[in-house]
Amino acid sequence: MSLSHTDVRRILEILDSAKHLESLHVTVGEFVLQARKPGAASSTREWVPPATATQTIEPTEAPAGAGAASEVLTEVPAGLVAVRAPMVGTFYMRPGPDQPRFVDVGSTVQAGETVCLVEVMKMFNSVQAGVAGTVERIVIDDGKPVQHDQIVMLIKPAKEG
Repeated sequence: MSLSHTDVRRILEILDSAKHLESLHVTVGEFVLQARKPGAASSTREWVPPATATQTIEPTEAPAGAGAASEVLTEVPAGLVAVRAPMVGTFYMRPGPDQPRFVDVGSTVQAGETVCLVEVMKMFNSVQAGVAGTVERIVIDDGKPVQHDQIVMLIKPAKEG
């Protein structure tokens, strides 16, 4: 048995509408779906993929305009705001292979503007900038896997006034 795109959407709608449910974990065969409402308390238990799904990711040289992606950024530098992956998936900097990137280092963004995508099972999820400002660093290489809540980009907020 497998889950269809419609099944996943329905499960996420149930989570969204449930008042006393903050997160869920669904496993169907080899498919694992973990979801958490924004602001929900983080679970003390971390999901570890089965040994058959483990892969080694070698650091690669980043293309011009991208940050060095050889390390996972866990701390947000002072004065910057982190853009985080909303779920486990694949990170993409462009809406399609033959289309321009959403942003580059130095790009000015508005709060709510799409800055990247995270794809899970052919479902593309837009990730928006939380603040208006300038993209200071892109932490993840295009097409690389990301974990839930992983920092993918840093934005220097625009000065008000």
